[in-house]
Amino acid sequence: MNIVSSVVIVVALLVLTGCSTGEECSQLVVEKCSSCHSIKKTCSQDGKDKKYWEATVDQMIRLMAPISEKEKRDLVKCLSKSSKRLNTLCE
Repeated sequence: MNIVSSVVIVVALLVLTGCSTGEECSQLVVEKCSSCHSIKKTCSQDGKDKKYWEATVDQMIRLMAPISEKEKRDLVKCLSKSSKRLNTLCE
């Protein structure tokens, strides 16, 4: 297997699993949250679990935040305590 094949397989797995990198998470949070909330406020909620973020993002959607279902899943994954994907954004 050559390097190109390996890269294609890794990228495909990341896309299929919905896995986001720290950079992708930071970009999504900035894009979807910072127009109404400071990044500092979002980062102050660090450590909250998946249930908290599901409820929070659902509330933002009810308040007309332009968040798709895929973006909702990605935001919850990025923000939940099991994720350390926002470390660079929240340092």
